[in-house]
Amino acid sequence: MKALEFQEGDRTFTCKAESSPATPGTLWWWVSITGESQRYAAFRTEEGDAPLNLRPRIVAYYAQMVADRERPREIRTHWGKRPSKPEPGETGSPVKSTGTPEKP
Repeated sequence: MKALEFQEGDRTFTCKAESSPATPGTLWWWVSITGESQRYAAFRTEEGDAPLNLRPRIVAYYAQMVADRERPREIRTHWGKRPSKPEPGETGSPVKSTGTPEKP
């Protein structure tokens, strides 16, 4: 099987097994979806791929992609604002040794 097209809700999913320029020789299921401006390499092809097992995987892939888009952005601090180093003697920092053992 090299291609599959199906309707899910108001979207049409067109799937083609093709290689990627980044991974020549490896076939991927490229998915084009109505309403989307690009196609997606959802996952690699497998020997047992058939419409009955491929369709739920593609629908689940798209549902996860939509859920990821709707999740709020994670704002991270600038890389230059790292926590300061602990002072000597504070927890987590090595303590300098005087070289002489303590007497009991």
